Amino acid sequence: MFRIKICGVTRPEDAAHAVACGADAIGINFFAGSPRFVPADLAREIVEAVADRAEVVGVFVNESPGTIVSLCGTLGIRRVQLHGDEPSGDASRIPLWRMKAVHADRAPDLPALLAYPCEAFLFDAGGKDAYGGTGRELAWRELAELYPGIAGVRGAGSAGKPWVLAGGLTPSNVERAIHEARPFGVDVASGVESSPGRKDRDKVKSFIERAKAGLRVAEA
Repeated sequence: MFRIKICGVTRPEDAAHAVACGADAIGINFFAGSPRFVPADLAREIVEAVADRAEVVGVFVNESPGTIVSLCGTLGIRRVQLHGDEPSGDASRIPLWRMKAVHADRAPDLPALLAYPCEAFLFDAGGKDAYGGTGRELAWRELAELYPGIAGVRGAGSAGKPWVLAGGLTPSNVERAIHEARPFGVDVASGVESSPGRKDRDKVKSFIERAKAGLRVAEA
């Protein structure tokens, strides 16, 4: 399980740089409605740039299980992020490692969410007509109260699954966010960009350094 993920990567060179800086995972967005959408041919180049040095996570929004499994099989992607409103029945038909996004602006049915067939949760701010990538901060200290049994101190709630913090993270606030929310890991997209999908090399490097520092302190 990764601790630091750089998401919304659209160029092989950005993926290679993130991994060289110490990212544990990069995310490739296959949602056509996103400004960070990546077609299959380019995704293959990004996967090859990462090789076996880090995890590659395919990000999908309300895509059919068959399409997800087929595309990931073709590209050699073993981890997926379900970032839409995917029902548990669809998730159970995906024989890959799954991380389910929880959108803070859409109150979930907690019993159903706790039973959701996935290996990890990701908390994102979401927004009207948006599935992530909004740059909006979450109320980090309130997560455990808003999502009892999922968000817990040091990254694991009673669901027994790690959770990853996203939403409005930047190099300047990631250490504070980790201190307040105590996630297992962090995920960033817009917070390290010069424009949508274009990663800023200095921001990526700084984010990873500060995220590692925050995670070390949280574990002390």
